Amino acid sequence: MATVDGRPVESSSVMEVSYSKVTQSLIGNGGTTRFYGEALIFDLGGKGTVFILPIRRPPSGSIIYNIYEFNVLRTFGVKNSVGSLTSADFDTLRIAKGRRPYNIDNSQLPTFIAFADEGNPKTVYDIEPAMLGTRFPGVVFKRLDIEITDEPFTAKLRTRLPWLNSSKRVFQSDPPGHLRPIRERPIGFVLNKDDFFGAGSR
Repeated sequence: MATVDGRPVESSSVMEVSYSKVTQSLIGNGGTTRFYGEALIFDLGGKGTVFILPIRRPPSGSIIYNIYEFNVLRTFGVKNSVGSLTSADFDTLRIAKGRRPYNIDNSQLPTFIAFADEGNPKTVYDIEPAMLGTRFPGVVFKRLDIEITDEPFTAKLRTRLPWLNSSKRVFQSDPPGHLRPIRERPIGFVLNKDDFFGAGSR
């Protein structure tokens, strides 16, 4: 959710996170998750568009892929990690309903990106949610919510960004022999097309 010149604006995307208990783990317990879905297309009321990826890029520069799997748990009151989910935790998830604010501080939000030209993936840039107004004047990010729904998966992204269907590499890379540490690379030198989708959606 955001405000654009003081008016509330919302966009949504339907995704699925599944959780399973690993009963034959060598350490005696464990769990696994699978995320299905695509990046959220957040149209900012005529000011532009932001894409909220199902990944997070922390200051180290390395991509974290399981942000939604972890944060759905926290949002709906489950404090254990995926590998330590109890029967009570699964019961909590089964009865979860309604809409709640994403229960994590803003430093743990997914990665927000935009394009100077959506037709050219090499024009990608990332932007801190709190700084949306610096790129899109009049826009203020408010919050990200998670809502339980039985609506079908959203499938809009490949139409909006047709280059995602290309079999070729579309983002940039450093030339051989001139590699930089990941934390020093712009987002366009870190991303790949799979980062726009959950692992179960590829």
